[in-house]
Amino acid sequence: MNVDDLRQFLQSLSQPLSTSGAKTAASDLERMCAGLEPFRTLTVTQFADFLVNAEAYARTGVVPTTGRAKPAAKAAAKAGDPEALAAAVEQIRSLYDRVTSPEVTYATIEAEVKRLDKAFGKDAVLEIARGLDISGTLKTKKAALEEIHHRLRERKESFERTRF
Repeated sequence: MNVDDLRQFLQSLSQPLSTSGAKTAASDLERMCAGLEPFRTLTVTQFADFLVNAEAYARTGVVPTTGRAKPAAKAAAKAGDPEALAAAVEQIRSLYDRVTSPEVTYATIEAEVKRLDKAFGKDAVLEIARGLDISGTLKTKKAALEEIHHRLRERKESFERTRF
């Protein structure tokens, strides 16, 4: 399935909405269809990845590279590039702040922790953990990643328990 298929489906929904009197909803769908036009050839998966990157850019001002970084960029991140490290700390704090949102799933948390594992070395991951106010004697990268994962998951679970 590609974005054009999705666009056509949404367009087919706007017609009945318009005739039933929901002109605002129909207009919103038409606007969305127009916005999807430049992405017609992308698969839905590619478009979803694009949206994740766009959201991260809107939140942090940094374009995520998600595995397509040049070797030099990866080496800089592993070595402790201050800008990449600051962006990662800000991104993980932002995720922590919005983890109670229904849009943030446990899979999102898992994916973010895996991204940190691949993108950063031990010292950087320890610094990111400190950015989440995780203190204690974290001696290994694995322990820091597990604690970050635990902190995010715990906040989400606690919110979900108290919500009901």
